Amino acid sequence: MFAEIILAKASRGIDRIYHYSIPENLNGQLKIGHQVRVPFGFRSEIGYVVGFAEKSEVIKVKDIQEITSETPLFTEQSVALSKWLADYYESFFITALRLVMPPGTKAKEGRKRRKKKTEDNSNNQRLNVAVKGLKLTDDQQKAFDSINQAIVDGRPEKFLLYGVTGSGKTEIYLQTIDEVIKRGKSAIVMVPEISLTPQLVERFRDRFGDHIAVLHSEFTQKQRAGDWLRAARGEAQIVLGTRSAVFAPLKNIGLIILDEEYETTYKSEKSPRYHAREVAIKLAKLNRAVVILGSATPAVETFYKAGTGEYSRLDLPRRIDDRPLPPVEVVDMREEMRQKNFGVLSERLKAELEKTLTAGEQAILFINRLGFFTFVMCRSCGYVIECPHCAVSLVYSSSEKQLRCNRCGYSAAPPLTCPRCHSGSIKYFGTGTQRIEDEVAKLFPSARILRYDRDTTGKRGSHEVFFRTFAAGKADVMIGTQMVTKGLDLAAVTLVGVVSADIGLHLPDFRAGEHTFQLLTQVAGRAGRHHLPGQVVLQTYSPDHYIIKAAVNHDYRSFYEQEIKQRQDLDYPPFSQLISLLVSGADQKKVGRVGADLAAFLGKRTGGVMGPIPAVIPKLRGQWRERILLKGQDLSLMRKAVEETLAKAVVPREIRVTVDVEPLSLL
Repeated sequence: MFAEIILAKASRGIDRIYHYSIPENLNGQLKIGHQVRVPFGFRSEIGYVVGFAEKSEVIKVKDIQEITSETPLFTEQSVALSKWLADYYESFFITALRLVMPPGTKAKEGRKRRKKKTEDNSNNQRLNVAVKGLKLTDDQQKAFDSINQAIVDGRPEKFLLYGVTGSGKTEIYLQTIDEVIKRGKSAIVMVPEISLTPQLVERFRDRFGDHIAVLHSEFTQKQRAGDWLRAARGEAQIVLGTRSAVFAPLKNIGLIILDEEYETTYKSEKSPRYHAREVAIKLAKLNRAVVILGSATPAVETFYKAGTGEYSRLDLPRRIDDRPLPPVEVVDMREEMRQKNFGVLSERLKAELEKTLTAGEQAILFINRLGFFTFVMCRSCGYVIECPHCAVSLVYSSSEKQLRCNRCGYSAAPPLTCPRCHSGSIKYFGTGTQRIEDEVAKLFPSARILRYDRDTTGKRGSHEVFFRTFAAGKADVMIGTQMVTKGLDLAAVTLVGVVSADIGLHLPDFRAGEHTFQLLTQVAGRAGRHHLPGQVVLQTYSPDHYIIKAAVNHDYRSFYEQEIKQRQDLDYPPFSQLISLLVSGADQKKVGRVGADLAAFLGKRTGGVMGPIPAVIPKLRGQWRERILLKGQDLSLMRKAVEETLAKAVVPREIRVTVDVEPLSLL
C-alpha cells in the first residue's frame, strides 16, 4: 500500500499527488489527513496524506520520514470536496485543501508536535436542548413543514426561503436546526457579514446553549482553532459563521443554511474563488443534507432556478403579526438643489429625523461611501486628484485631515494648489459617512451619533461593541455603509434615511441594478420591525428609474421581471455562464501583449471571447489590469479551454493571470 501525498508548497508550481511508501514503524498509524515529512529531491518537504493506492507507477518509491501532526487534519470527504473545489474554480489542489484544515495549520507546518491524549467525543451525541420555539404563523408553518418533511425523508432538497424583511426566516432556521439535531445530525449556518453574528449568536445561544461553535475572521486564531476543534470532536453540532463556516469539520451534516444568500461576500476574492452557495450545495450532496437559501431579495439566478424547479420555493409574503412594511417616501434631490438646499440631507429627511429624535426613537442613515468628501477636483482645469498606485480618486478624511485611497491605503496631505495647472481653485465634492455625521451633529447637537463603517470597525470586537451600544439605546442615530443594511433587528429603529440611492446604480457591471435594488430593499427593511411603525426616506437623482420604483414599493417581482428580461436579451447569467481572466502587472505594455495573446489562444478553443479591455479600475496597487471575459453555455468546456490556454501560453513571471469562474463583479 502506498500513501498519496500532496506537497504543502504549490508556489513552485508543484501541485500534483506523489506516491510514497509507508515504513514499517508507521504501518497502522497513518491516516488520510495526516501531515507528514517526506523526501523530495535533495531536501525534505511537508505534505498531506490525501489517499492510499495499491500500485505506483514510480519504480523507486521513497519512504515517508515521519508524521508531523498529532491527529488527522481533514477527512476523506474533505479531500473529495477540495478536489471538486480545485477543479471547478481553477485553483491549486493544496490551496483548496487548506480551506478544510484547522486555522493556523500553515503557520505551524513542519513543527514537531508532541502526541497529546485528546478526548474523542465524535460519536454525534444527541443534544438534549429544550428549544423554546415561538409559535409559527401559518406561512411559517407551511414552510417549516416542507423543509422538515425533507429532513425526515432524508431527501437532499434545496429550498429558497423567500420572505419579506421581518417575516420570521430566522425562527424557521432555529426550528429546522432543532429537528436536525434531534436526529443526531449537525447543521451549518452562514451569514454574509461579521457584523451580523453578534445578534444571531445571542439568539442561537438562547436556544442551543453552548452547543454552537462560531467561526469567523474577527476571532483570534486561538479562538477559531478552539471552536474548530469543538466541532471536529462533536462537542458542537451547530456551526455559525461567515462563508468559511461551510468548511467546518462537522460529521453527519443534515442541514446547511445561507442567510441573505444573494450577498457578494459569499464569493471569495482569493484563490480558490469559490461561492459558498455552490460549495454548500456540493457539500449537501455528499451528505444527503438539506440546503436552505434565505432572503427577501434573492439573487436573480437563484430566483430563476426556483422558477425552473431546481430549487423548491417557500414564500413568506407577510411580516410577523401582519406588521406593515414601512412606507418609502422618495425625495427628488434635483428639486432640493433648485430650492437652494445644497446640504447632504433633504428638508424632508431633516424633518423626519427631528420627529424621530423628539420621540426618543432611533434612526439609521445609509450611504455606500466612506470618508468626508469623495473626491477633490480643480475647478480651473478639471483635474481630479487620484491615487498614484490606483486609478481611483482620493477621498478626504476630516478626522485625519488627509486624502486617502480606499483601495490600497495610500494617504497624502490635501494640496493647496492644483498639481497640474497650479491654480488655487481646489474644490471638495461628494458625500461620505464623515460628512453626514458632521451635518447631523450640527443640526442636532444633542443627538448621540454612531458612525458604523470600515474606518470605525477596524479593531477586533468592534462590531459587537457597536451593535450592543445601539441595541442598548446608547445612541440615537447610526450612520453607515453596507454593514447597516441587513441583519439589524431593533425595536426602536423607526426611521431609515437613504442619503443617496443612486450610488452604484450606473456602474459598468450587468449586476449593478440588482445590487442597488438589494441594498435599498434591505436597508428599508430595518425600519418598523416591531411594535413601532417605520418610515423610510429615499433621496435620489433618478426617481423614475425602474430599480428605484421597485425598491420604493418593496416589489421584488417587478424588479425581477424587468431584470430577467434584460439578462435574456443580453445573454447574461442565468442564460449563460462566465469566466473572467484578469491580466495584471507593473508593465502596461506587457500586460496588453499577454492579454492579446491569451484572447487569441482562447478564441481558437472556444467561442464567446470578449476582450482584452482595460478593467473598470485599470490600475490598482501599482498593477495595470486588463480583462478577458468568456461567455457560453458549457462551463466545463470553457474551463478546459482556460486550462489548455494557460498550459501552452508563455506568461512572463512578472505578469499575473487571475481566473475567476462565475464572477460576481466585473469591476
